[in-house]
Amino acid sequence: MSSEFARGRETVIDRKTLKRYTDRRSDAGGLFFLARHFFVLFATGALVVLSIGTWWLLPAMVLHSIVMAFLFAPVHECSHATAFRTRWLNEGVYWLLCLIYIVPPCMFRLVHLGHHRYTQIRGSDPDMVLPRNSTVRDYLYYVSAIPFWIRGAQWFLALPFGKVADKHRRFVPESTVPKIRREGWIVWGVYGSVAAAAVVAGSWMPLWLWILPRLLGEPFMRWLRIAEHAECEESADLTVNTRTTRAPGWLHALFWNMSYHAEHHLCPAVPFHVLPELHEKIAHALFPVGSGYMAVHAEVLRNLRTRSGVTWAMPRAEAG
Repeated sequence: MSSEFARGRETVIDRKTLKRYTDRRSDAGGLFFLARHFFVLFATGALVVLSIGTWWLLPAMVLHSIVMAFLFAPVHECSHATAFRTRWLNEGVYWLLCLIYIVPPCMFRLVHLGHHRYTQIRGSDPDMVLPRNSTVRDYLYYVSAIPFWIRGAQWFLALPFGKVADKHRRFVPESTVPKIRREGWIVWGVYGSVAAAAVVAGSWMPLWLWILPRLLGEPFMRWLRIAEHAECEESADLTVNTRTTRAPGWLHALFWNMSYHAEHHLCPAVPFHVLPELHEKIAHALFPVGSGYMAVHAEVLRNLRTRSGVTWAMPRAEAG
């Protein structure tokens, strides 16, 4: 594993200028985005309930699943403590969203911080999208969300007992293991209570409105996340190892501006609602901005088919 850390922010924006963007966390901004997201989620959930027993159930479920998949964005933002200015509000919302999204709060935060520390450094980044010498099959496997759910199942089964996989141990300080274990039992208790209440009530609603949409929607989120790093340079340089992708306004709204991903990796302390403004300031210095998600995926798949992409290139450390 490399001891090199992701770097490059200082070549794009100085600390004094950056402070004008980082000092703008907002409870109002976070609550507005959250309320809007939940309004859309409740609306699509209502469509699911109304369509049960009809052929409209499938499109309603797909729509609800996609909106639920977008909850990854506020989970991610809260993990950085930038969704809200008030700390307790950020942590309370983080816990709620992690329970809905089915990820353990502390473990997700620690591993995600490892992703930021070692972005695109193969062997160190815990969230490398594609393996070395990737093929279209590897791409489809990632988009299927199978790796996401395998990791999630391992976490939920092991963490209540304080067991951390070797590949994640470097990101988990020993002092946090008791907290991770305690959170694991709390999560089990919450999910067990929901299941018990559904059985007692004889209700299938948790399945229709939560479990099935989470399973159906995650491939869409994995598809979006391919664009963030796939076929970007494998190096510690944040100006070239992460991609921002142009997107329509509705996607930016539900994705909490995560499409401005290069800006986020360069300056993770910048709140989500300020990222479009930061983009205007520094986009010229970044890896070419993707013209759209379809265009980025076409490029990625073309490189995988022709074996001419980044994962087939010789790493810098091995070159020459």
